[in-house]
Amino acid sequence: MAQARKILVADADPETVRLLAPPLRQRGYHVHHAHDGSRALQVAILRFPDLILLDDRTPLLDPKSFVRILRTNPRTERIPVVLLGTSPDPERVRAGTYLQKPLQVDEVLARVEQLFMRADAARAAGESRDLEGDLSHIPLPDLLQVLAGNHRTGRLTLDRGEERAEISIREGRVVDAVLGPAVAEKALWRLLTRQEGSFAFRSGIASGLERIDRRLDELLLEGMRQHDELTALRPGMPGPGDQLELAVDPAELPPGLHPVTREVAAALAGPLPFAALLDRCTASDLEVCRALIAMLEHGLVRRHQAAPAPAAAPFLAAPQLHALRARVARGRSSGPRTIGKVVVAGGDPAARRAARQRLAALPGFTPLGLGPEQPFGTLGRLELGDGLRIDLVELPVDAGARPLWRPFAAGAVGALVLLPADDAAPLLAELSRELRLPLVATGPGAEGVPAALADAPGGLSYEGNDAGEALRALLNGAARRRAGY
Repeated sequence: MAQARKILVADADPETVRLLAPPLRQRGYHVHHAHDGSRALQVAILRFPDLILLDDRTPLLDPKSFVRILRTNPRTERIPVVLLGTSPDPERVRAGTYLQKPLQVDEVLARVEQLFMRADAARAAGESRDLEGDLSHIPLPDLLQVLAGNHRTGRLTLDRGEERAEISIREGRVVDAVLGPAVAEKALWRLLTRQEGSFAFRSGIASGLERIDRRLDELLLEGMRQHDELTALRPGMPGPGDQLELAVDPAELPPGLHPVTREVAAALAGPLPFAALLDRCTASDLEVCRALIAMLEHGLVRRHQAAPAPAAAPFLAAPQLHALRARVARGRSSGPRTIGKVVVAGGDPAARRAARQRLAALPGFTPLGLGPEQPFGTLGRLELGDGLRIDLVELPVDAGARPLWRPFAAGAVGALVLLPADDAAPLLAELSRELRLPLVATGPGAEGVPAALADAPGGLSYEGNDAGEALRALLNGAARRRAGY
């Protein structure tokens, strides 16, 4: 049996431990506590925890010194440290090493699971010749660092829908990347911020081409910098389908143009969509966008905006949205943001995977990387507008977790039950009886659920095989109950 992982919570505020210790222990972790930095260091050296949650204002030893000392000890140098603090730190948040207070238990649990998945991936990379997984579990920058740390040689393929990319790695160094017409660093920088899709690493001979010669840390830092600058430029950039063309005769272009500007001008010898321009130029996307924006401002390029796509219908109509927000707030003053909850339960791994893919396609839905083999935690968040967010929280259905149902589902507006599932009818009956929530069943076999369950305390309805439409029906039902019709 695998040894339980140990987590050290280093925080002078006892409320932090009271908040985090019970749910962490329910997940099977051993939790240790230290009230200051000195004691935290002592526990870390004696107990060798698998993860440390460290408040950035822990007395006696500041976080920087704490981590520096930790990294000098071979036994503790690899222990991940997540800072807890009240001030936002974008760099650390992006790296997954910072959680902002006040803490949300579901967010903490999801981050803990994510970090342990990364550790498992690193161990697997060291033990196995090949490696497969999902980018929602381990982001590409982390995966590349794992392969670099193990000095691996081979090819890493990334699949997202019909799109495939390939990264060549030699002795842990990224030596080439290909994504459609983009190659080398241009392709790699496009891939670094990708958060969905599958990956597969195959050991063996890397590509014979070596079009990348920077160190991995330089590549990652430069890729993140370019991403941030592109995000800042986005308001002035054309849409992907906008047509671009030179507004002047090529002979009238001013002399001494920058090489990237000349490349953009040559590519626009005829009308070209913006997305195709990015692909056709060998310069990085950031360089192309900077040159293009300057040319647009100086009247050297003309833009023809693509016809706007028809506006998507809102997930909920305005009256239902207002009623649902009032139901979630329950008369309390919630400020500009109101957060509700829907419980998700049931389903085999294939059913959970299919439901999550459908939910991920909903406008405003953000998946949080919970794997289909881990049905416990917040799997995603749905922004509905009017300051209302609905968190979809997956409920464990194994017998040992039944005592968690009621506290875990507290405040939920309903439950979405995924089918097929083992012993579906008893599961639905127990969910309704225990949670007393409206249930909506979705997936193959839902129409066969005994009609008698509709008289259960929470009530039951069947909404076909589309998890997105089932969620819409569930939220509409919650809104109707609030409005009284």
